Amino acid sequence: MVLVEVRGIEVDFPFNPYPCQLDYMASVIECLQEGKNGILESPTGTGKTLCLLCACLAWRQAYVAHVQLNQRMQFQELQENSSAGSQELKDDLQHDISQAAFGSNDSDRTIFQVPKIIYTSRTHSQLSQVVNELKHTIYKPKICILGSREQMCIHPEVAKLESNTAKIHACRAKVNARICHFCNNVEIKKDDPSFSDNILDIEELIELGGKHKVCPYYMARELKSKADIVFMPYNYLIDFKSRQANSIDMKNAIIICDEAHNLEKICEDSASFDLSSADIANSIEEVDNFINILQRIKSNPNDDEYDSTGAADTDLDVEDLATLKALLLKLEEILGDIDLPTSGNGVTKPGSYIYEIFKQLNITFETKHLFTQVLDKCITATISDSRNLRAKHFGLEKILDILTLIFGTNNLDMTSTSCLNSKKYYKVHIRSDSNLRKWQTARSDPWTTAKKVAREGRILSYWCFSPSYSMKELVDQEVRAVILTSGTLSPIESLVAEFQVSFPVQLQNPHVIDKKQIWIGTVSKGPCGTALNSSYRNRSSVEYLSSLGNTIVNFARIIPNGLLVFFPSYPVMNSCIEHWQSSGIWDRICQYKSLHIEPQQKAEFARVMDEYYSSIRDESCNGAMFLGVCRGKVSEGVDFADINGRAVIITGLPFPPSKEAKVMLKMQYLDENIGFGEYKSICGRDWYRQQASRAVNQAIGRVIRHRNDYGAIILCDERFNHKDSISQLPKWLKCYVQACTSFGLTQKSLKDFFSNAGNLGGEVSSEKAALKRSNEQIGKNVSRPFKKPASNEKNAKDVVMHVASLQPLGLTKVHEGSTKTSESRKQINLLESLDKCDENKPTNVISNHDDKATLSSTILDKNLSDVEAKINVMPVVKKTHKITLHRKNVNPENRENLAVVYLRKVRECLSGDSFTKLKALLATFKKDRNLEVLTNGLSTVFDDPSMYDLATEFVRFIPDHLKRDFKTTLKEKFNY
Repeated sequence: MVLVEVRGIEVDFPFNPYPCQLDYMASVIECLQEGKNGILESPTGTGKTLCLLCACLAWRQAYVAHVQLNQRMQFQELQENSSAGSQELKDDLQHDISQAAFGSNDSDRTIFQVPKIIYTSRTHSQLSQVVNELKHTIYKPKICILGSREQMCIHPEVAKLESNTAKIHACRAKVNARICHFCNNVEIKKDDPSFSDNILDIEELIELGGKHKVCPYYMARELKSKADIVFMPYNYLIDFKSRQANSIDMKNAIIICDEAHNLEKICEDSASFDLSSADIANSIEEVDNFINILQRIKSNPNDDEYDSTGAADTDLDVEDLATLKALLLKLEEILGDIDLPTSGNGVTKPGSYIYEIFKQLNITFETKHLFTQVLDKCITATISDSRNLRAKHFGLEKILDILTLIFGTNNLDMTSTSCLNSKKYYKVHIRSDSNLRKWQTARSDPWTTAKKVAREGRILSYWCFSPSYSMKELVDQEVRAVILTSGTLSPIESLVAEFQVSFPVQLQNPHVIDKKQIWIGTVSKGPCGTALNSSYRNRSSVEYLSSLGNTIVNFARIIPNGLLVFFPSYPVMNSCIEHWQSSGIWDRICQYKSLHIEPQQKAEFARVMDEYYSSIRDESCNGAMFLGVCRGKVSEGVDFADINGRAVIITGLPFPPSKEAKVMLKMQYLDENIGFGEYKSICGRDWYRQQASRAVNQAIGRVIRHRNDYGAIILCDERFNHKDSISQLPKWLKCYVQACTSFGLTQKSLKDFFSNAGNLGGEVSSEKAALKRSNEQIGKNVSRPFKKPASNEKNAKDVVMHVASLQPLGLTKVHEGSTKTSESRKQINLLESLDKCDENKPTNVISNHDDKATLSSTILDKNLSDVEAKINVMPVVKKTHKITLHRKNVNPENRENLAVVYLRKVRECLSGDSFTKLKALLATFKKDRNLEVLTNGLSTVFDDPSMYDLATEFVRFIPDHLKRDFKTTLKEKFNY
């Protein structure tokens, strides 16, 4: 550890800090010392999180020492002037000393409160990274990390429920009845050092809770009262309901919002809602169900079916529920009676119009509590009834949340303030609901929806257009300081204008890297001279799509390792992929990189990322290319350090959809409020441009993740040459930007950059070292492809998943555009290959020679039914027992499937009977996945010890999770 002094505070830092790290810590400590708000931008890779933690904890440590010293001095002075009347004050001071020493400020009697640090970030995974950084420091504060029941509940009955809402109410019911033994154990274990003294991230807390049979959710809430730092996602802090649910006291607290580039949107979304006709219909269905159950209970109170249900225990009656149903039907009718323009744009009203709608239902500030009470009881009974009432959509929960957002949670008359806020910050927008008919068809129950809605659905939107509404509410909680920080906050001026809160401390840090580690340039034209411009009017032209594709092909040739390509949106990406598939550009890209596409389905994301990283770590290839979208999951929070991301290509400016109602109203709102705020404001057009710039800045932040990293940033759109586009890049990048006038010169510049950057000194990862050794084997020419074309089947399957126009016959369409090569590229599974290998075609299989090329494969499908391979051709200098090919016979446009090649080689070596046995063996294994039967059979088929190599080659076709067992068992069978 290195002890450095920053603004009079001694900070223990893990290493000698860089100048920009000292500047960052100085800005943090300035905020804390003077109680000021700050906006601090520091590029990813500059140690921002570490600096933030060390600076905050060092200041807090000094603050506690200062408070303790003052209290002791006052206490000693009081003892010297002791009198009978001062005993109560002495006791108070003694209590305060104890509280300050332990860093707890949960007592209202504390005179000298020690500020609690509330550290927020976007996701729990990011918070886990912060907690791991904290473990690397010398500081050992008491911490807790808050999460939801959905993440933290370990009760087997509650954990298996489908939705978070269901888990909330089921948990509350068990806790209130004191029948959750996990929660009951919290009181016993709350002082256990394994919980209170260790720095645990959320996964470690859950694991420890399971080990000790203690509820992690309630243990975290218990630890919160004595914690020095409380970690939570920042929507827990911004959202009023979440803040209340977690009992977060922010008085005198230090609020840190890390990764704050999305905070504006979170502030607006947390104060907004969309209510569709389907939501209302769901609520009516739930009430109907409840009414039916209560009527059955009333008519047959001794029915055992309802003895233990929530409906049997509730104090609601049918009349209350009938009134609630009538109100919901009336709300449907009100929305259905609103005339909408034939243009389909919907109708917009002032924010205060929301109160007019609910006034027609007799729901006002004075009466809303009557309805919220009925809703709350109904929801509680619905969730606690495990047999009859449990609904899937929880529409009533949404109605309750909406009433809480509009009218607040207390019983005070907030009419004037709320109406003013609605007029100032909100718009009401009503539009048609095109999804209602689909919902009704799926439910097949026309009796629960109003006739108006059956004709045409509606969506009622109550949109907040100023993040200042939530931010001011946060600051008004008497917090000590608010620090917003991220790697990409530029342009900062617009943030201050949006939040309308004073941020006296501002910092835009440089990077810790040298100039030779970064290449950034704007590319205005493709190789053929066609302008690169992804504007709406140009992005669909064949000339542009081809020019962009050819540009990426050329860059893929010279950029090693991982290459990220970001598009403005999913539709733009899909149209590019579709054109490249049909024009042959896709195949040319595959000659240099394996291709991976960002999925829109969350469940597919982990699989696609694993495949990308596997391709990167294949030393025999030139890496992989990942196609993603700005504002997507990949551009927001995924780390592509070192070889995972050597370059990022931005294919256009990702402006928000200009015709979308919410975007249009946001711009209109800003134009209407220019000059009315306390701080400088921005117009709608400036906001629109800055949204695109901030998304670009976030995407380019995926590369260059630490001091020894290097990478290139390629801006492939002529609009990036405009002065205002360059001005909104991060401050540290602006001075490096070069405008590339010639595509050939751009390629040469990039090639020289990577050649020089690859020789940089300093620390390198083991992966980078392995890659360097691989590169030395195949030559120093970085423009030469390290791996020849891979199979198209894998990439085409990914395309079909993400490009709607290629479904469900996408593969056929793709290959129709290239009939000459479609048949040869078609991948065949292992069983189909048994028939394929019988065809009378020349075989490329020969014996081993030093001047031959090793055929290596990567099986991409884990289910054996879609065995796929990538063929790599490269010189080798050692003998190999793998199947080999003559280099001259390997044509990138006409390669045999790996399975076919393998089985042809096997066919040459086996007798007819043995080959027939192998076919039966494969068919059996495909059905039952029995490794014991398979290995026994292989040892019989390959009965000659010289055939062991052929048997081991079979591991290529084994699912990944069985490969290790297969290798072990096979060695035992062959006595190796």
